[in-house]
Amino acid sequence: MATERDWQAYRTAVVDVVPPVGPAFRIVPDAPGSTGPWPDGVAAPVVVVTAWNPDSVHLEPDVNAARQRRLVLELDTGGLEWWPATGRDLGDAHFESGAAVPGLPEEDGMALGMRYGQAAVYVWTPDAWTVVACDGSRRVALGWRRTGVSDPADGPGADATGPQAGHPARDPSPHGRSAEAIRRRG
Repeated sequence: MATERDWQAYRTAVVDVVPPVGPAFRIVPDAPGSTGPWPDGVAAPVVVVTAWNPDSVHLEPDVNAARQRRLVLELDTGGLEWWPATGRDLGDAHFESGAAVPGLPEEDGMALGMRYGQAAVYVWTPDAWTVVACDGSRRVALGWRRTGVSDPADGPGADATGPQAGHPARDPSPHGRSAEAIRRRG
């Protein structure tokens, strides 16, 4: 069960996204009603989900990695396009790998998060960056802005450092794309 401290962290975390085309970008929570330009060709909503640390229990990195592989296998098997996403608090080294799933209905994202023991998912639309409890009991709608992944204006610790630095998913392998997306984009 997520605590108030968890919900505060959810409201302030940024998410780095690596789309299959174009540069990686960061979604930064902002004041409600404040939004940036929506990316061309991206189906809304984009649901961001992780399989890491279910029920806020910190697992070993290899256990989290195995859970993440199961999540993306489920997305691939379901024919869903997904992009690597990493949620982080800019003030410390903690991060959680996840997936940004364009066009996934909010309810489906909540059910997916619930299957992986998550308290909440992010739902990104042109109008809001919303933290939604997987059980439907709570939601916090915020604004958003999109920056580069190492934009110094994002605050302390904003440089892409640590385990996700260099965005290894940018290699030419099919990581981060469904089989259909691979066929479409080559």
